[in-house]
Amino acid sequence: MKIFDLALNAIIVLSATVFLAYIGLYYFDFGLFITLPESISGIFLRNGALQYVALGLLVAALIAKPLVGRAIKRTEAETKV
Repeated sequence: MKIFDLALNAIIVLSATVFLAYIGLYYFDFGLFITLPESISGIFLRNGALQYVALGLLVAALIAKPLVGRAIKRTEAETKV
């Protein structure tokens, strides 16, 4: 269960990074996609739907995070008894 919690942390970080990179590029003309080489950022810029996938993953992970935390606490409480 703790591995699932760590995976959720990684999903939150990666999807937030990608989504904020799109926001920075489209609205402020700076950010991660400006600093990365064209061969890397071009993949993301050609597939604009990835920003919505990243946003969906971010929201889903943020919803699942407290539920997993409660399950971990419940499991730890049961094993201590």
